[in-house]
Amino acid sequence: MAPGSAQQIGTVMRYELLKYLLGWRLLAIVLLTVLMSAIFLVVPPAIGSAYPSDPKVFVKNMLSFLLVLSVLSATFFGADAIVSEYESKTGYFLFPNPIRKTSIFLGKFTASALVSVGAITLYYLIAVVSVRVIDGSIPANTGVSFAYSLVYLFAILAIAYLFSAVMHSSVYSLVLAFFTFLLIMPTIDFVGSMAQFKPWFSITFAGGISQYVFQNPYPTDRVLPPMVSPIGPQAGTTPYSLVLYYPEIHLSLIVIAAYFVIAFGLGFVIARRREM
Repeated sequence: MAPGSAQQIGTVMRYELLKYLLGWRLLAIVLLTVLMSAIFLVVPPAIGSAYPSDPKVFVKNMLSFLLVLSVLSATFFGADAIVSEYESKTGYFLFPNPIRKTSIFLGKFTASALVSVGAITLYYLIAVVSVRVIDGSIPANTGVSFAYSLVYLFAILAIAYLFSAVMHSSVYSLVLAFFTFLLIMPTIDFVGSMAQFKPWFSITFAGGISQYVFQNPYPTDRVLPPMVSPIGPQAGTTPYSLVLYYPEIHLSLIVIAAYFVIAFGLGFVIARRREM
């Protein structure tokens, strides 16, 4: 008798976690997390600068690498999770076994989520312990920020799995995920600022709530003073204005949830129907 779905998911998850523990990606994420945290702690005293006196500013500065860490985790642990079984032909050994493709997808996603959450948790722990030791207090919104960061992480991880289910090359899937979250979407956010159009629909824009929540009061949109472009055909002649847009918390959570539901659902269906 074939094992039940829950047992199948658990088996896939365990082997996927073992693969991460024996591979270089998890080690790279942990080392990068520790390194970036160390930079924020070592550089200020090394250059003769004091740490921020406000604990909220301190922890917000330490967590400035958070969105990049989330993208790297989603890329490393999600972008090639499905496509690798087809590209390396290991699916010929895995799929004929009495195990559902849906269980494989859910097991892999669970393992990816666990290690990614572990990386984010480690980053927050280092930041919280550091601000506690140096300033003697922990900002009240740290837990809320952590929750928002996990919501964002699950959404971009689901998108990475969608890429992995659709693409036919691990390299293409990894590159697509990496550049989508670190180049394409941020560029859309910046263009929206220049065009004075709020990119509320952008997941990278919405993900900023995990850091802006430390500001009290919560920041609101504002127009910067006019500036003159130093380059281009109208350099030095035509002034332009940038608008600093800030994501609204409730709307951003809805946007992030929509990305997760749509991406996870599509990835799940495509992975279930895909053939070798």
